[in-house]
Formats: sequence, structure tokens, C-alpha cells
Amino acid sequence: MAYLKLFFYNFLIVFFANYLLPGIETINPTKLPHINGDCWFAIGVGLLNSLIFPVMKVLDQPATLSRIAIAALAISFVSYTIMKFAPLGIEIKNIQGYFIAMLIVAIGGFATSFWEMKRSSKFPKLPDMPRM
Repeated sequence: MAYLKLFFYNFLIVFFANYLLPGIETINPTKLPHINGDCWFAIGVGLLNSLIFPVMKVLDQPATLSRIAIAALAISFVSYTIMKFAPLGIEIKNIQGYFIAMLIVAIGGFATSFWEMKRSSKFPKLPDMPRM
């Protein structure tokens, strides 16, 4: 349930960044009966940002602040670069819009992953069962 919450927060961050920040223009705004490319883009980036901490946990990588920040920055950089060249229904008008949106989405991804890291460290880990 916590990962769905992270996904929802990341989706909202990306979706509203694309609509509210200057330098980014939505070509065909989403109307809820049909979903356009802007909503699919927000779902994809939100999903990737919400999986930063769980993937590090599964790979047994220590989730440090710098690793989470680098992963969030890389995901937002690559996703907004793809959006610049692919016709997804969102158009980046200038370089300031690109960097502002990329940084806002990276900060949002970092904040939600950090929040999940702190939440999971509150619970004590169960000891391993001895083998016979």
C-alpha cells in the first residue's frame, strides 16, 4: 500500500509540473474519458520514481541520500529528454522550462524515496532463522 501512495504522489508531481510550470505546454490537455500522452507520461515517470527505493532494496544496495538523488535526477533527465524528442502531447518551449521541470520532478522523486527509506527503517527487521 505504501508503494501505491508513493506512485500517486510522484504521478501528481509530474502531472502538475507539466501543467503549471512555465516553459512547458500541453498540446491536448487530458479529458478524463480518454487519456492523452501527457497522462501516460506522468504515469510512467511516476512509476519509475516510486520504484527507486524498492529497487535499491531488492538489489541489496545501500540506499544512501546520494544514490537516491542521482537515481531521481537520472530518471527525470532521461524522461524529459525523451519527451523533448518524442511527440507525447507535451512540448518544451525553452531550456528554462526543461531544467525547472526536470529539477522539480527529481526533487519530488528524491523526497518520496527518502520518505519511504525513513518509513521502512522505523520497523525493526526480523532476525534470520538459524539453519539446522
